[in-house]
Amino acid sequence: MKNAAIEIRQLSFSYDSTKPALSAIDMIVAYGECVALVGPNGAGKSTLLLQLNGVLRGRGEIRILGLDMNRGNLREIRRRVGLLFQDPRQQLFLPSIEEDIAFGPLNAGWPEETARRQTAAIMERFGLREIAASSPLHLSPGEQKKAALAAVLVMEPELLAFDEPSAGLDPASRREFIERVRSLPQTKVIATHDMDLAYELCGRVLVMDKGRIVADGSRDAILGDDELLKAHRLEKPLSILLKEKILRDA
Repeated sequence: MKNAAIEIRQLSFSYDSTKPALSAIDMIVAYGECVALVGPNGAGKSTLLLQLNGVLRGRGEIRILGLDMNRGNLREIRRRVGLLFQDPRQQLFLPSIEEDIAFGPLNAGWPEETARRQTAAIMERFGLREIAASSPLHLSPGEQKKAALAAVLVMEPELLAFDEPSAGLDPASRREFIERVRSLPQTKVIATHDMDLAYELCGRVLVMDKGRIVADGSRDAILGDDELLKAHRLEKPLSILLKEKILRDA
């Protein structure tokens, strides 16, 4: 499919021989689309995200940004796919924020002057200049998440995969993060339990359960379906509940 940023056909994956983590996954995501993956704990959402840049490799066909997932293309795919982990401390491991953000470009072989210039620009864009020399360990969860996202975006990826991006954030930091993600032009896949975040950011929602995609549709069709959500231990977004209340009270 020419307009597909992600093409997955019959993908299966197991961490051991006893229970599949992913079973017969078919998934197509168009360029520029924002797609939410929702489902209960253990549904396979994070496992699926880790297939998108080859951190995990299952059986089946995966094509990312026009490239088949194979050993020869793996380096290029990882350069073009940015993955933001649920815990930003998994991505921030150097003594300072500035070093963490510069690590990707320098490790990729960018000229040092270019890497430093790009690092300075994205720290300015994210409002991180004042804490550039700070250890990630001394930052708030919101600052850590912002710095981790900056460390991903400094590489100018074309596809972004987010694993529980609002986890651990206070309301103000969550709102700031949502608005920042909304402004990004890249293709986005967001695995989340935050149903209001999914409703706000994504026009399409996929429900996962027991390693399978069990529903795929528009945000209103999926997140407004009481029976579907209940069957997979999910709840309606507050946004939809408020709209329904207004209609009942009218």
